[in-house]
Amino acid sequence: MTGSEYIAEFLTRIGSRRVFTLQGGACAFMVDAVGRHPDLEVICVQNEQAAAMAADAVWRVSRRVGVTMATSGPGATNLITGIACSYFDSIPSIHITGQVNQRESSAVHGANVRQSGFQETKIVEIVRPITKYAVLVKSVEELRRELSKAYNIAISGRMGPVLIDVPMDIQQAEMEPIFDDLSRRDDVDVESINHAAYALSDILSAAKRPVVLWGGGIGLAGVEADVATWISETGLPFVSSWAGLTSFPHKHPQFVGQIGVYGNRGANFVLQNADTVIALGSRLDNRQRSGNADNFATDATVAVVDVDVEELRKYANDRYRGIHLDLHDFPKVAAQVPSVNLDPEWIAYVREMKSAYYGRETSSTALRLNTLSPYDVIRRLSEIVDEDAVIAADTGAAVCWLHQSFSVKRQTLFTAGGNSPMGYALCAAIGAKLEAPQRQVISYNGDGGLQVNIQELQTIRHLDLDIAVIVMNNGCYGIIKQFQDSYLGSRYIASKDGYSTPDFGAVAKAYGLAYARIEKMSDLTPDLFKQGPILIDVVLSDQTLIEPKLEMGRPINDQYPYLSQAEYTQGNRYVPYPRPAHLEVMIGAEGSNLEQQSL
Repeated sequence: MTGSEYIAEFLTRIGSRRVFTLQGGACAFMVDAVGRHPDLEVICVQNEQAAAMAADAVWRVSRRVGVTMATSGPGATNLITGIACSYFDSIPSIHITGQVNQRESSAVHGANVRQSGFQETKIVEIVRPITKYAVLVKSVEELRRELSKAYNIAISGRMGPVLIDVPMDIQQAEMEPIFDDLSRRDDVDVESINHAAYALSDILSAAKRPVVLWGGGIGLAGVEADVATWISETGLPFVSSWAGLTSFPHKHPQFVGQIGVYGNRGANFVLQNADTVIALGSRLDNRQRSGNADNFATDATVAVVDVDVEELRKYANDRYRGIHLDLHDFPKVAAQVPSVNLDPEWIAYVREMKSAYYGRETSSTALRLNTLSPYDVIRRLSEIVDEDAVIAADTGAAVCWLHQSFSVKRQTLFTAGGNSPMGYALCAAIGAKLEAPQRQVISYNGDGGLQVNIQELQTIRHLDLDIAVIVMNNGCYGIIKQFQDSYLGSRYIASKDGYSTPDFGAVAKAYGLAYARIEKMSDLTPDLFKQGPILIDVVLSDQTLIEPKLEMGRPINDQYPYLSQAEYTQGNRYVPYPRPAHLEVMIGAEGSNLEQQSL
């Protein structure tokens, strides 16, 4: 078989069903081989960025490795944003790029020229910082070896994307159809398991006010059921990162809420007042700890359990205990951790914080202007979408509202949290729907994000994919506009001034989608999701804020709109977090919302 045919057969042997691509000269032989293979499907998108983002969604929905093919030069470079999404969120994906014939490449000259062959670009060097592995193959023997190597690297340890760059002469070369054994081998690291069990037992034995932070690594490792059982048996309260929210039903009685800059107030109070935080599979980025990590859980021992040793090396503070463990092995660790003695007063406090704040986010703008509240919209969506729906989310204010208010039952809820590019949700929804055609799939966007990859509405229409495209339409880049209110004197340069939205009804019509304009809550009905491909335009005020939201310099338990000093003190019952004097003066004894007050 040819190198191209070998690649196609290899992809079927790792369980792939389709390849996302935009056709081009340097990848044409490979795409042709995929198209001729009886067990593979070619999915044509309008931009290679969409291909990489759709491939990213494949693993999140089906635990299969998503695959792209792209031509050299601009085709390969267009993949970069989507590759970065997979890299930062630890999602395995395979990207196969075409490269110019080796006889045409710049390497043959011995001179350091910028380019020799047409559209020749050194994509391997460009993507190396955002892939687990990237390689240019130079022979069919290397192609055989590197495909297997790259795949195993992608799915092992802390997972991530890989890229194989294949010159056109290798694509056409003859090779023997010999394939390596690709069955996954998960070696049990007994030493790491025993060390983790000892460390967690030691930390929890001294804990009086413990809380578990449920990170995205739990779901990536496939141990969500085991962790939920352990939490139920120990009685430990838990909070979640955004990436962790999809892995458990939010009705779990010990779940307090999601934490961080845009977190639930009660969850932030609980974490900040804990004396022990067990972070399972979370890298504790600055959207969780805030820009000033010294303000995070100041009275707590923070045990960070992670598969990536480099993530553990970043903690210089004595309060942090790094525990190296592949969470695949957490059930073996949990079996060795003794029961936890929980202080009844702490558990009563946790329940009080959840009762006072969980699910109570409101929009002061909507109340004042009598417009739709995004929080009411999201809570309504929680009620009317299927219990096993897939919601692919974009970025900005829209994704903050979603994570603050959506209550997961059995739904799959995800976004590209680390890279967080506008334009992700539409492309990811395509990948999700193709992997799970029987499930309801929703692309959840802001108006700005939708426009970045709006061309993929044609992909949805062409493939007749039953996807509901929701647009939280506030006519601006809301999260930036709110930032400009706080720090840039409400100068809305390039967030509202200079920005505009199209008539989304006309856009839907042009692409052959159904359309619904949502101006009041009664417009949002389950029937909207039974009309085939549809664009649902949710009309919001451009003054709609993210509430609560952390301002710079504050700990995560002191979010805007600011609570009265009395309520703030009540929430911080165990650990005092003094406020700046000027903030205490502005708030006063009885409190004030300080709406859009610049600090």
